[in-house]
Amino acid sequence: MIMTLACEEVIAALNNQETGKIPISFWRHFAVDEFTNVFQEPAVLQTNLGGHQKYYNAVDVDFAKTMLDGYFAYPFRGVDDPRSLTNLQKLQPLNQDDPWITGQVELAQQQQQIAGERPTFITIFSPMLLFKWALIKHYTEPLLLADQRFTDLYEQDPSLIFQVLEVIADDQIKVVQAIMANTTVDGIYYSTQSIQDSRLRDDTQFFKQVMEPIDLKVQEGINQVSRLNILHICGFDGATNHLEWFTNYPLQVVNWATGIDGYSLGEGKKLFGDRPVMGGFDNSTTGILYRGTKEQIQTEVKRLIDEAGHRGIILGADCTVPRDISYERLNWAIEAAHQG
Repeated sequence: MIMTLACEEVIAALNNQETGKIPISFWRHFAVDEFTNVFQEPAVLQTNLGGHQKYYNAVDVDFAKTMLDGYFAYPFRGVDDPRSLTNLQKLQPLNQDDPWITGQVELAQQQQQIAGERPTFITIFSPMLLFKWALIKHYTEPLLLADQRFTDLYEQDPSLIFQVLEVIADDQIKVVQAIMANTTVDGIYYSTQSIQDSRLRDDTQFFKQVMEPIDLKVQEGINQVSRLNILHICGFDGATNHLEWFTNYPLQVVNWATGIDGYSLGEGKKLFGDRPVMGGFDNSTTGILYRGTKEQIQTEVKRLIDEAGHRGIILGADCTVPRDISYERLNWAIEAAHQG
């Protein structure tokens, strides 16, 4: 029987200390469509909570990284159509008691109870992710169309788009402040990703003038209220990021897509100034974690540990694991990690 590591041992690794056993965790979405709007389909909350409960009963993850499925749709108060530049000029900041904020706090409180003694981290998305996600109908239009539409808007009115991102950033800081003030979660898991449209993806000027300042604003807000936080540079569905551009991001632990972005855990640890690092496993349906035998998965765990070492190393996946992944495979990886 696999057992989760003691909370103190997990926190030690997250604080860059050497541990005998390597902490490991995986996470997934439980809603059929994670972009479901809770205010249109409130039943998504029970799907979310019930899913987390069954998952933690079945998989011995060492810490909980929970999903706020239902709240991916930023409300854009005052705006009827976020694809309209004229509409976007009317964007109003959220009040601290906005149901989109208070609802996330309540969900985080319930998720923390389900996670039990495990250290718990709550997912917060970058303003750019929230903005671009609002520009498509998810699961009917392709994900990359969101990046294309964002780039179209940005090219038409860069200053307005930056203003909108600043409003969303301020609102995300309000969410973080409310979560940290009203729960005892251990920290924030901040997910960001470069715009994937070819016009902006490799544009260092856009990164330095728009993406980085917006991301830094939210992260500095996070660090003001939470001491231990995780930066997720998202490579979901093959998205690419220039990892070396993110070294100024100030969160304490770093997670990225090792295969896609070209840095192993050990190499990333050096790149990010010896910060604790997390990940290692390909999260796709073609990776070892999804398709491998017990021997293959446990051999890969040992390879990752041999490459990265025992200090400040937390194993996991590039991003969310597929909904239909075998929980037995996740437990095989956990078993091997706990053997050191």
